[in-house]
Amino acid sequence: MQRTILGPALACAAAAALAVGLTNPASAARTDADYVLSVEFENSGEYRQVSLDCLPAEGTHPRAQEACDLIEEHGSIEAVPAEDGQCTMEYNPVRASSMGWEEYEETFSNPCLLGLAKGAVFDF
Repeated sequence: MQRTILGPALACAAAAALAVGLTNPASAARTDADYVLSVEFENSGEYRQVSLDCLPAEGTHPRAQEACDLIEEHGSIEAVPAEDGQCTMEYNPVRASSMGWEEYEETFSNPCLLGLAKGAVFDF
């Protein structure tokens, strides 16, 4: 049996790379899903991510069918129109993003405005 011994510098570099991969939401692994959707609440640092497949609607998204219907009806996440409604003037920024079939990213002043703007797509 042959043993490989890592030098201190290589071991530190490997540990740092692993730590970054575990703590950085932007480096989260892509899946083979049609969409990997995420929301990040900037004030609290809370981060949520789901997968969404359409045709058939499935994945870890709790409202997969509704989200797929909105995307299909309007042609893209970006094109989903805002619903009528009212939100408070609270400043609690939330960043919504998508990887996969459509690369999308937008920051909203608060979760209510995100909900009105993109409906079920980012409701998770």
